[in-house]
Amino acid sequence: MNGFNNKKRQVAKKGRFLAIGIVFLAICIAHLVVLAVIQINGGGEKDIAASERRVQVAGIRGEIFDRNGKLLVGNSTTYDLVYEYGAMPATYNEINRELLDLLDALDENGMLGLLSEDLYVLEGKYPDLVYRDEVYDEDSNYNYHFKRTLKNFGLSEDTEAKELVQYIMSAYAIDEERYTSEEIDSLLRLWYEMRRVDFGSFASYTIASGCDYAFLTYIKEADIKGANFMSVSERVYHYPGIASHILGTVGRITAEDAEYYDSMGYPMDAIVGRSGCELAFEEWLRGSDGEMVIEYDEHGDIINTYYETEPQGGHDVYLTIDIDLQIAAEEGLAENVASVESAEAGALTAIDPNTGELLAIASYPTYDLSVYSEIEYYSSLSSDKNKPLLNRALNEIYAPGSTYKIGMALAALEENNIDRNTRCSCNGTYPYLHHPTCLASHGNIDIVEAIKESCNIFFYTIGHELGIDRITPYTSALGLGKSTGVELGEKTGNIAGNEYRESIGGEWSAGDDLSASIGQSDHGYTPLQLSVYMASIVNGGSRYSAHILKAVKEFYTGDVIYEYKPEVVEKVDFSGETYSILIDAMGKVVDGNTSLTHNFKDVGADVGGKTGTAQVTGREDYALFSGFAPLIAPEIVVSCVIEEGVHGYNASVGAASVFERYFDKKQEK
Repeated sequence: MNGFNNKKRQVAKKGRFLAIGIVFLAICIAHLVVLAVIQINGGGEKDIAASERRVQVAGIRGEIFDRNGKLLVGNSTTYDLVYEYGAMPATYNEINRELLDLLDALDENGMLGLLSEDLYVLEGKYPDLVYRDEVYDEDSNYNYHFKRTLKNFGLSEDTEAKELVQYIMSAYAIDEERYTSEEIDSLLRLWYEMRRVDFGSFASYTIASGCDYAFLTYIKEADIKGANFMSVSERVYHYPGIASHILGTVGRITAEDAEYYDSMGYPMDAIVGRSGCELAFEEWLRGSDGEMVIEYDEHGDIINTYYETEPQGGHDVYLTIDIDLQIAAEEGLAENVASVESAEAGALTAIDPNTGELLAIASYPTYDLSVYSEIEYYSSLSSDKNKPLLNRALNEIYAPGSTYKIGMALAALEENNIDRNTRCSCNGTYPYLHHPTCLASHGNIDIVEAIKESCNIFFYTIGHELGIDRITPYTSALGLGKSTGVELGEKTGNIAGNEYRESIGGEWSAGDDLSASIGQSDHGYTPLQLSVYMASIVNGGSRYSAHILKAVKEFYTGDVIYEYKPEVVEKVDFSGETYSILIDAMGKVVDGNTSLTHNFKDVGADVGGKTGTAQVTGREDYALFSGFAPLIAPEIVVSCVIEEGVHGYNASVGAASVFERYFDKKQEK
């Protein structure tokens, strides 16, 4: 097996070196294209002295692997069509014609969809052009760049749309008698964008991104003077549609981040991580920029190019995620949601309880990163009422329902409020305060039976006697309402109690202790917090910092630059007797529920856990399950939430898929 893995690594490394070779060759070809372009036709010499321009060239972005070295995100080489200031014709009429020819070429080759993302502020058709609404939004990218571009034009911020149009047309010889209305629209857009990105002798303008080699050849044959190509790498997703919320997106620097990246020395047109691991590990993934020198002769033609500083590739990031478990989690979660008629969304997290390593994070509905940048696809995602772009596993909070009863039991046992032999009589209604009810009359039961049957009366009694302020110190230390430590960003939720109630303008009462004791009231936690909480219980009280970064390795050598060390951030001391009671009870939860035993029959290990149903105003109850396996010396914890899943056991379908794949892989090894 080791020999096979070594061979795979050698192949991967050869592939990376081949990619660099392709990039270098492409740059050489692009330069030959420009050198082959003859002098401008019909129009005298350019008013430009012999000069040179220095261009920052980004290093190839590092790749992302799973814990076993399977490539998740790699790179491929494409070409950006750029317009070079020094190589363009001498007159604006000639320049305008070249720009329109380039647009026609893109259209003829079916590549208009590759036009670079822009922040053009006008909408409508010439001459009836107006500012788009975003111009007036002080927080938008459009507003930020609009103000900056007006300064570039030498115009004031109160310039009207018609005045801006007239200025651009006058400045760049856009004549109604020479050009059609459609051509004027195109030229206005291009010149506005060129000025926005400071197009000139020190900066080219990227017209289209992601062009192929065939198009590069087409432009060479068309002999368009100002056209040039720069080779770039773009992300390739080896498991399209899987782990999208985890891996995240890349894109150009936004207005709100411009100051930060400028202080870090990034060029303003740099591609950076926007979300997920791409953002969280930007410092590792981004390579070091190189500097290319482009030399022009006295006519403005390119005569030489060379690297003054070679760009360096970024480092490779290895995640704790197991892609096989991730696939099982996402497919199982989708199946889980589909199995409940009223359900449309949910989330699932899997964690190693002995290290805090995240093994899978799934959120449903999800999306496909490989087509994320397509305008129509993104629009469908952003308008979907089920919010597929939301990572519910980390950024949605849910009442824990009866899964909270495990922490309640731990607190009561450790506070000596109860022991294994303590019994409580349940006749279906709690006899105090507002007389809340139970789902059944359980008779005279002990703590193990109360957890197995999820008896509300037993836990109302504990909640009433202890009060929430003696319970939440335990459940919080175990992970509920605390930052998990995950590098991707998260919500921390709400810890039910007087402090939170006062923060929202309310007042806590003794009756609230009852509701809180069964995981309702103001409790609100993420699915990942639920897994950390369960992991802290089943490992004996150690709350590990949850993490998704396993290691960072240097591309050329494979040397480990950084390796995460498991970290215990809080320890909850509880007795062996308490541990035994809780594990015994959670084993009986699974054994005593036919739906659970059916779902877990193919796991290949004993499973323990706790179901929960959470009431949500105006919606069907949410279903929750948090479980672990094996029952003795647990190795994996899985928590699942199904919105409007109705019954807690309905949330076990996705968890079963992950458990099955985990133990199948273990058996294969």
